[in-house]
Amino acid sequence: MNGRTWISKAPEGHASGHLVTLALLIGSAGAVAQGAPGTNPIANCIECHGTNGLGGEPDFPHLNGMPEHLLKNMMDAFRDGKRPLKVRLHREIPADDVAPIARHYAQQKAVRPKSPTQPGLVARGESLYQQRCADCHLDNGRDSDKEAPLTAGQSLPYLVAQTLAYKNGERKFPYLMDGAYRNLSDEDLTAIAHFFAAQDQLAPVQGRRRRR
Repeated sequence: MNGRTWISKAPEGHASGHLVTLALLIGSAGAVAQGAPGTNPIANCIECHGTNGLGGEPDFPHLNGMPEHLLKNMMDAFRDGKRPLKVRLHREIPADDVAPIARHYAQQKAVRPKSPTQPGLVARGESLYQQRCADCHLDNGRDSDKEAPLTAGQSLPYLVAQTLAYKNGERKFPYLMDGAYRNLSDEDLTAIAHFFAAQDQLAPVQGRRRRR
């Protein structure tokens, strides 16, 4: 594999006959990111994350609006084998494409679609969030500290799967997260996922009172 000749493939085990090719996307390359003539760094991301960063399936994360440095760190972790792979080609992202891909998706403003959630679990999750998650996942998951991803408005199936993956040892705990997880049950973690999934990606605009 060299340069940007890699071709998109759906996650292993995910049925899809559609392959995104560079030939279909060359025309928009200049508007997406800087790169060599005739290339598009996000061409192989579009099948799962679209051009606007919205995951095309419930188990795909939404990348739109994520901090640029965090997206870079995620891609580097895939490339270096420090994060488990579900999509083989994540490890084959060319090094020169990491920065433009991260920049593109960090700049996307599309609103994330809502997931169906259970009010009882959302309420339980909110209480647990205030106790365990609020220091790093700020503003109900719309902001972050200590390298935490933006979790507000993520797909519920994705949030449940990733939340439980830490407890099951499939993913390694980042800074301080092991303490936040201490003594939480699977039901607790599922409730936290419902809380984050129920949040608007961006805080609702508050109406202004008219001057009299």
